[in-house]
Amino acid sequence: MNKQNFIVRKLFLLMIITFFVFSSENLMCQTGMKFSEFRKKLTSYFDDELINDIEKLMPQGSAYNVWGWDVGDFSNDGHNDVAFAVRISGDKRKVVQVFLFVDIDGFLVNVGTYPYNYVEIPLEVGVVIRDNTCYVTKKNEQYNWEIIGYQYRDGNLNLKESYNTQRILKYTYENTTDFINLTGKKRFIVTSNNQEEFIAKYQILPSYPRGRQIYKGFSNEIIVDRVENVGTGAYYWSGPEDASFSAKSAYDSDNLFITVKIFDDKFVSSVCENCYSDFLEIWFDANIYQQNQSRFFKIVDKSVEFVKKTDKGVYSIKIYPGDFTETKPYVKEISSTDDLDTYQHEAAKRIRVSASLNEKYYILKFKIPWLLFGFEKAPVDENKLSEFGITIIYNDIDNEYRPEELSQIASSENFMNTNPSTYSSLVLIPEDMWFGESRNIFVEDIMKTLIDSGF
Repeated sequence: MNKQNFIVRKLFLLMIITFFVFSSENLMCQTGMKFSEFRKKLTSYFDDELINDIEKLMPQGSAYNVWGWDVGDFSNDGHNDVAFAVRISGDKRKVVQVFLFVDIDGFLVNVGTYPYNYVEIPLEVGVVIRDNTCYVTKKNEQYNWEIIGYQYRDGNLNLKESYNTQRILKYTYENTTDFINLTGKKRFIVTSNNQEEFIAKYQILPSYPRGRQIYKGFSNEIIVDRVENVGTGAYYWSGPEDASFSAKSAYDSDNLFITVKIFDDKFVSSVCENCYSDFLEIWFDANIYQQNQSRFFKIVDKSVEFVKKTDKGVYSIKIYPGDFTETKPYVKEISSTDDLDTYQHEAAKRIRVSASLNEKYYILKFKIPWLLFGFEKAPVDENKLSEFGITIIYNDIDNEYRPEELSQIASSENFMNTNPSTYSSLVLIPEDMWFGESRNIFVEDIMKTLIDSGF
């Protein structure tokens, strides 16, 4: 079983643990348990003063029951934390409150409280703490489950990842997004025999409006340094120190901006136009997919069709860094599956590239007019995240006299330029949105202090 399948199986196991173990071991009956009983279970992990910290923050004046709970470390500080689901007695809504408590300086502090709806019984919402992450599992409907992972780090409660599974015709569809490591995975399994029929694993590059300050707790830089990213020449690639890169992105109304930091132990510069050298390659899928369609699959006539090829909307740009002295960085080649109009040719001339050399790496910055891809302005929707296919490839040769010893390090696994489902994702973030969630637990106290001080 490969690593990705193992992770999926682990998530399914988390659901099973939540639903069965907590229902039999941690709950004495189908009505949950009173806090007095919950306290007895917590004494194996916390002293009475810490448990008192929890009880003080529970709903006062209302009867309530605890349904699911777990103890573990989701703050990554070596101390136990606790999470549990509570239902208010008499509440006619099908909702439980999930409380997350972290040990901070010897006190159990409530770092998050979230309402979760259930379908039939509160047991459908549960918590599991594993791998320094608190997972909250809930059932949305038959065959549709969701797992949300939270991590507490340095005063911030961060959304770590989301995973959901649902039935689409004859398939079980799994969709995973890691908001911290900026990776995604989509997987289709034939429900009747559990056979995998489609899988796509990719990195996600968030692109925020230019000038936007990115706060701690939100990730906006992809790191491409694993052997799985080496689609060509893995034999010649000795590790991240040989060749690897990271990338960030931003946009404004007219341009897409990308910054790539490249680590290369033997940089071969482009001293002449026809010389073999290291260079960067950008592939962009500019197609806009309609309802029931994506660059991964589409639903047509009550059947699922997996995307394996496209013959339109794909663009490629090759960027050479020069030699950081006399030869400036330049764009050598622009190609597309489409015939470029005059205005697109003019837009291509407005691509700008800069390069700077550091002792351990070099940086390529470039801006590409949206007009090159056929957009009059940035194709961003102010009401939702907009996703396009993009793959960044670093072409590395360590000896200009042996160009066949080429390694290609790509932000996608198993990349094929004619197949949009093998691209990574570029996600355009509107002005008032974020990729993921992060909440600083001290914000309210800081605001109160500022107001009390006259600000």
